Amino acid sequence: MKNKTSEAVGNIRAAMLVFLIDVNIFGFDIIPDFFGWMCLLGAVDILKDAIPAIERIRSFGKVLLWYEIAMVVLYYIGDHIPFYGALSPYIAIFILCIRIYFMYIILTAAADAGAEQGGEADTLKGICRSRNRVLLAELAVYLAAAIEGTENIGGWIWIPFVLYFLFYIGCILQLSCLKEEVEKWEKGQLETAEITAAET
Repeated sequence: MKNKTSEAVGNIRAAMLVFLIDVNIFGFDIIPDFFGWMCLLGAVDILKDAIPAIERIRSFGKVLLWYEIAMVVLYYIGDHIPFYGALSPYIAIFILCIRIYFMYIILTAAADAGAEQGGEADTLKGICRSRNRVLLAELAVYLAAAIEGTENIGGWIWIPFVLYFLFYIGCILQLSCLKEEVEKWEKGQLETAEITAAET
């Protein structure tokens, strides 16, 4: 069976893990976030058959992919580019907006596709709740960092960071459950098709 929904859900889960894991060696991220955006664009390709409307976020995904690739380069040469320091806050706000929109749409599409392919009601509700919590917590984290600055994080400012981490882990776990449920449904569909083919 080509382009399985379970594969798309796995791609989304893998991308979220890439975004969560931040391992720097000598100032270099060994698992850059652009790998995550490649996974998410792959998920869009798979889900477009079940959820055609998801095509509208492909361009945003490509922008986010190239942004992350550019950030890897700019980490080393950004100081030598005129106006980079002045423009970067505005670019970051724009990227945050389309990132939140993209993640909302793709997680919604995963839940919608899963609803038609064996996803259990509790799991689907859990994904939608986790989606909302993660994105609201992410927005709170950026606002807290903007207000206090990344060098002065302390006190109550830790609250949105902790909540973001917990909600993020919860969303990944819900995606894992959905992947298993959809895989079970896909296996059942394949077995039914094989039985039907054998009988004819």
